[in-house]
Amino acid sequence: MRRPGYRLVAASITLALIAASCGKDRDQSSSSTAPTSTAATTTAASTTAPAATDSSVASTDSTVAGGTDTTAGTTAPTDTTAPDVPMFGDAPWPCSAGDGANTDDGSTPGVTKDSITIADGDDAGYAGSPGLNSEMTDAMNALIAKCNELGGINGRQIKANYYDAALFNVGPAMQSACDDGNFFLVGEGWAFDSNQEEIRLGCGMPAVPTYAVSAAFEHGKDVYVGIPGPSDETTAGMYAQFAKLFPEGVTKVAGMVGAFSATQESRDKAVIASEQFGWKWVSTTIEYNPVGEADWTPFVKQVQDAGAGVIYWSGTCLPNLQLFDQAAKANGLDIPILTEANHYAKVCADANTDGAMDNVYLRTNSVPFEEADVNKATQDYLDLMAASGGKTSLLATNTASSFMLWAQAASDCGASLTRECTLANLKNTHNWTGHGLHSETDPGGNHPSACSAILHLVGDTYERVVPKERGTFECDPSWIAKITGTPALEAAKLDANRISQQFATGG
Repeated sequence: MRRPGYRLVAASITLALIAASCGKDRDQSSSSTAPTSTAATTTAASTTAPAATDSSVASTDSTVAGGTDTTAGTTAPTDTTAPDVPMFGDAPWPCSAGDGANTDDGSTPGVTKDSITIADGDDAGYAGSPGLNSEMTDAMNALIAKCNELGGINGRQIKANYYDAALFNVGPAMQSACDDGNFFLVGEGWAFDSNQEEIRLGCGMPAVPTYAVSAAFEHGKDVYVGIPGPSDETTAGMYAQFAKLFPEGVTKVAGMVGAFSATQESRDKAVIASEQFGWKWVSTTIEYNPVGEADWTPFVKQVQDAGAGVIYWSGTCLPNLQLFDQAAKANGLDIPILTEANHYAKVCADANTDGAMDNVYLRTNSVPFEEADVNKATQDYLDLMAASGGKTSLLATNTASSFMLWAQAASDCGASLTRECTLANLKNTHNWTGHGLHSETDPGGNHPSACSAILHLVGDTYERVVPKERGTFECDPSWIAKITGTPALEAAKLDANRISQQFATGG
């Protein structure tokens, strides 16, 4: 039984999934470039907006995220008449009854003329955070049900096998997914995903996950993500934006991260990427126990002794950041904290009853739920979840993006559905917004967005800081920073095509 209920959006060990980065296209040996369609046409930062139902949402110098006139690789409707096909956001659902001419002969794992069996999963069974990331599975349930209602993938009804890795059981979960003959992994997210890679590669299972944590999986063979987060480059827009907000503070930055590889990698990338925007780090060695600390006062003292004016935080909102912030305020420390989008969570905002976390800022390249009235895809996601009884989270909008990415690639194969055809379509998808859920990415090239927005937690609400216009992001091609020499990258052993050889070579 899939587990409903509102839970924590993410544990600290999953934070690396949110960090945006990009690099050279998969399976190409040409030099790395930022995707031209994601960036503004000038070197100065400019504002872009996902396609909205009201054309007055964007300012006159705005463009839709994903290019000048298009988004998610499709052209938005140009008139006011109702579309003659079911829409999710700014594009049609990739699901239909087809023409009944499917030719599948059973040779492709998980595929018949009438059905497709895929694998999904989360870490909901982890005792330390029951229901961890179960919103992803709620989203998959709702998306699959709606797709099947519309006819499936060219008439093939989707069936999903669910695997709970419970954080530490990724190997067995992956082995079961292989043994059960699934077509693809879709929309799953397992925090210890490096532990699955040898098994996944061994059975040839392709994946379109909600997120990837390890460099080995982020750069894995036959892995495509709706919102990519590769390890060799990162989008650095939040550092540029924060430097304008707190120009003096960013010259004295202290990093605070969980003593765990995923959050350590986020810090390592932040240190490298931020320096070109005037950040100077006074401490990069403060690390806390990701499962919690009995007393946060010593960490407050370390930040004070370093003379920090800004904190970069990588971890969870609850309980760790809240407890640290409460200890900080009690000891006279009140400086801005910049963190990642996993801190956009109702449970986090609801817990800020004392205002201790009013100094928390976070970056996002997805449209916040508070702005669903100006962004159809966000409202469509919320409506879908409300109708299904599932719980929502910003992370689960990434699930929706990856599901739509996979479904479109599979649907485009037509009467004969194979892994090879689906992968070829995924590789050729370079302008993607999840039907308008987020700013443009390049899944086929493993490039993230060059766009960013900053939100501020004030009491129990998230307030937009930059850019001011609702439903928009700032984008700049210079907000792509190369990352080299981190422990995660060294371990991943990327080849010339940016594909990890860590497990392919027995490393």
